[in-house]
Amino acid sequence: MRYVVSIAEQTLELDVEPRPEGGYLVRGPDQRECVVQSLDAGPGLLSLLVDGQVLTVLPSEDEVRLGGERYAVRAENWQNRATSHAAGNEGALTRAITASMPGRIVRVLCEVGARVSANAPLIVIEAMKMQNELCAKTDASVRAVHVEVGQTVERGAVLVEFD
Repeated sequence: MRYVVSIAEQTLELDVEPRPEGGYLVRGPDQRECVVQSLDAGPGLLSLLVDGQVLTVLPSEDEVRLGGERYAVRAENWQNRATSHAAGNEGALTRAITASMPGRIVRVLCEVGARVSANAPLIVIEAMKMQNELCAKTDASVRAVHVEVGQTVERGAVLVEFD
């Protein structure tokens, strides 16, 4: 089964196949393969052993923890993604940039009325001592900028809206 996984602002397509001896074989876009084993983690948690590293998944929080760091994550199987996009949800996803994690705004690189190109950096947010550049998904015009430098935002906060 193919899954589309978004971690912070990066999106990957992963092929996941069950293995006869247990666990799953996961193949990434570069055709690199790894074996993933499920570990008993308790209610509300999923722990995975990925190439010898433990990855903790909090499905209810849309979050993954690895090596003490937290990452916002969303995963959907290829069929569900195709269905939702065919139903018109893709336009809604590209009409705004939202915070993928709580953090502090360190730079605002766009203004209302500006025409931006796909992949143009718009906002830089600092979370867990790392700066993350949030970029436009498509060519668009900026309708509203809802943040300013120094502002603290929660995950899911709308940062920039497009026409």
